[in-house]
Amino acid sequence: GDLSVASFYAALKTKWEELDYHVNDDWKCGVDHALYWEKEWMDRTFIFLGGLRDEFETIRSQLLNCDEIPGIEEVYARIESEEQRRQIMHIDSHQGSSPAAFVSHTSGTGQRPTRRCSHCNKVGHSVDFCWDLHPEKRLVRGRPPPHRRASSVPEPSPGSSN
Repeated sequence: GDLSVASFYAALKTKWEELDYHVNDDWKCGVDHALYWEKEWMDRTFIFLGGLRDEFETIRSQLLNCDEIPGIEEVYARIESEEQRRQIMHIDSHQGSSPAAFVSHTSGTGQRPTRRCSHCNKVGHSVDFCWDLHPEKRLVRGRPPPHRRASSVPEPSPGSSN
């Protein structure tokens, strides 16, 4: 099933703690020790960001384009905040099967995973965007339906003052 951002992050942290148990932490140079952990946590930040569902692509790009990428705690907080915003706004978040599955569903060519509708069994969309179930979501060659093309600003009525 789908993992929430919190569940995905918790699963990663559990694995990282297991790995940390096996790290030789007997460093002779404190600077090397600090540099090792700085790099390790940066790598973990990239692993976390890379495992997120497509719905987080915008915030992932924003974070990766920062002059200085925030630490894992800040990255997690921002992503979780975005997930909560999407839930409150009822933005579709169930297009993939799980955050980590995104990586395994691709063929390594950088292509997006193939979506198959569980209602009509057609490829290219999820059940949330199936035109059979949601005809209002159908676009005509990238344009909104005719009832949405009209200007949303009402014309001033004669006799009204501005």
